[in-house]
Amino acid sequence: MAKAIVKLAAAVCAAALLAAPAGAESCVLPSGDTVESLAAELEEIKTSSAGKNGNTTFASAGVGVFKGVEVLYTGYFGFIDVEHHIPADENSVYEWGSISKTLVWVSAMQLWERGQLDLDRDIREYLPEGFFRHLSYDEPITFMNLMNHTAGWQETVRPMETKDESAVLPLKDALQLCEPAQIFRPGEVTSYSNYGAALAGYIIECVSGTDYCEYAHRNILEPLGMERTSVNPAHSDNQWVAEQRKRLKSYRYDPLSDAMTDLGDRLSFIMPYPAGAVTGTLSDLMTYGQALVNDDAPLFADPKTQKLLLSATSFYGSSDIPKSCHGFWAEEHAVRVYGHSGATNSCQADLIFDPETKVGLAVMVNEPMGNVFLYRAPDLVFGSLTADRFADRIKGESVLSGYYLMSRSTHRGLFRSLPYFTALRLDENVYDIGDGVYMLRDGESVQLLADSAEKTTLEYGSQELIRDDAYVAELALITLYFVSAAAALYFIRIRRKLKKHGRAEAYSGSAAMLAGDIAIPVSTVALLGSYAVYYAGSGGIDLAVGAVIGVLQMICAGVCAFSAVGGIAALVWGRVRTRPYRYVLNAVLNIVCVSAVLYFEMYMFCGC
Repeated sequence: MAKAIVKLAAAVCAAALLAAPAGAESCVLPSGDTVESLAAELEEIKTSSAGKNGNTTFASAGVGVFKGVEVLYTGYFGFIDVEHHIPADENSVYEWGSISKTLVWVSAMQLWERGQLDLDRDIREYLPEGFFRHLSYDEPITFMNLMNHTAGWQETVRPMETKDESAVLPLKDALQLCEPAQIFRPGEVTSYSNYGAALAGYIIECVSGTDYCEYAHRNILEPLGMERTSVNPAHSDNQWVAEQRKRLKSYRYDPLSDAMTDLGDRLSFIMPYPAGAVTGTLSDLMTYGQALVNDDAPLFADPKTQKLLLSATSFYGSSDIPKSCHGFWAEEHAVRVYGHSGATNSCQADLIFDPETKVGLAVMVNEPMGNVFLYRAPDLVFGSLTADRFADRIKGESVLSGYYLMSRSTHRGLFRSLPYFTALRLDENVYDIGDGVYMLRDGESVQLLADSAEKTTLEYGSQELIRDDAYVAELALITLYFVSAAAALYFIRIRRKLKKHGRAEAYSGSAAMLAGDIAIPVSTVALLGSYAVYYAGSGGIDLAVGAVIGVLQMICAGVCAFSAVGGIAALVWGRVRTRPYRYVLNAVLNIVCVSAVLYFEMYMFCGC
């Protein structure tokens, strides 16, 4: 009996040794930390993340670390429902956000492997005839353009989400409803596009002859045993996930008030859903990541296809530093990792991995602005990018200067003015590491940028910064536009006071000038109203509402033009006897309004 117990104990110990890391080295993460120290540091983050009043500065987080098929660490922190003290655990589901797009790219490579999809063919050959309505260029748009986010589309201004499940449209209809303007020539500018990724999902439907959601289940989720993940916008493909999602609340921490704001469940349905609707558990997300570092490549018939998937398809400048790898983004830490992050109205998530060491990280949180775990965990696992990483490439120092607009924005149509409020001004000393690539240091932080003689942009990860030498003048115009509205309201108030006290006097063109004074603030209110509707609608505005605002701007511009012409004509024809300055000022204010409406295309509500 004693011998049997000894043998059993020996067998258990042997099994434990086989399941555990082979030695101390295998427990060391790319950052240099051990798994044990990682766990201790995450616990320290948990205990130290307390606000001034003792409130935690995060709601909840799930953090998972794996190495190949082995799960090294899983930790859950905080609450998915703070009020009812429902803790985050293995049954908690979070929204993947844009990590959902990687299912599209994996699906595409599966179809490519089977010879059904050509990544370099014009996608219009796969789509129904006349699918697009707002293309600006005749050049082919390839599937590779969709993967690299270089198809040329700006951000859509049509609603992509709805809170009414019955209003969810079929994927084809949803894509045609929210088709944005094509503002860049295909292949020239990187501009991250939810529309482009969702369109790629629809192409998967067209090529495979299978509903995209069903395809993803059959070819990715089911083979990997991901039973706690849903793909479609209403989670109707997985009833367990649908029920668990109702338990999840979203939060936003305000450091000024040291308060955690309850945002409710924030449940909304993403109509172009391949771009961001996947929802599931941390365990399932790790399972997916583990498959992507597995040399057996369980998602592909040939492991070479998985290696191709993670090979670079776009680079910083003319260097060998990758940006995109068939839709997966390369990210520089102490080592180079690959993956994708995601954000929705209620959650954020991150999945990154190092194919060399097979180490990967998954983080999921129920805060749309993220939290400390999301930001700290990648560096804890993979180390920070430091200047030493590219020290052997440094060729000297250079200066980047000027004003830049984000390529991922609205550069045409009703919301053309938006990029000017988020412009960046650069006046930075940078290290030139060759091939048009620069290393920008901000304290301990290091950022890569790329420039080229052919373009007036700086490559910046998933988008580009567009140099705008006219920015100061454009900002002055939009500023004067709002100042003109304030001045017009002041003149209206003065007229009312004079009339009330019986001191108003008739003068030539007064009616036209009054009309202009009314039209200018109406125009600015219409612009601000369009912003309010846009953001209240999760970054979208219905065509009918946009048409009302656009027509109103046309009317205001027409009235202002009439008022300006009337005032100038009165001056020129000599009908003005007193106070000529008011005619000049009226003309200036109205011309500013007309110029702003026309230049920033506030009237253009169609085709964008």
